[in-house]
Amino acid sequence: MRRLLNTLFVLTEDSYLALEGENVLVLQDETTLGRFPLHTLQGILYFGYKGASPALMGACAEADISLCFLTPNGRFLARVCGE
Repeated sequence: MRRLLNTLFVLTEDSYLALEGENVLVLQDETTLGRFPLHTLQGILYFGYKGASPALMGACAEADISLCFLTPNGRFLARVCGE
């Protein structure tokens, strides 16, 4: 399978990222806004403060998928990357 360097941008400030099986879920108040296969992603950029589940961070680190947290205005907060 060819990697296409796909990046998921999450711009909804009050959303939360979680892992369900091999999918990234974008949740907002118990509602699923989106579901994306983890194996198709190269990076995830999250603009908000709620964050992501530890399971998703671990899966991103194992699969060498960059997970970057930024403020809603775009200021860098943290990054999760693999070994």
